[in-house]
Amino acid sequence: MPSWYAVAAIIIGLSAVIWVLRMIARSPLGFLSALLRNLFVGCAALLALDYVGKSFGIHVPLNGYTAGVASVLGVPGVAAMAVIDKWII
Repeated sequence: MPSWYAVAAIIIGLSAVIWVLRMIARSPLGFLSALLRNLFVGCAALLALDYVGKSFGIHVPLNGYTAGVASVLGVPGVAAMAVIDKWII
């Protein structure tokens, strides 16, 4: 992997951490309510993908890691996991 990939990944990761910390500092209860909303909507989307995706050959396992991604990122995270499963892995 070229070194600029690592530098870009570090910059994006630090930007995400700073963004989350700013959200928590600005409104802790708002951040928690958004996280809970993403938890329920993302996990519902993950379950729907599990049932519907079987007919399309998409299998995203139901475990702690995928539930964590679904709870933090919501539906876009579930869609990203489906794309990764279908076209990358």
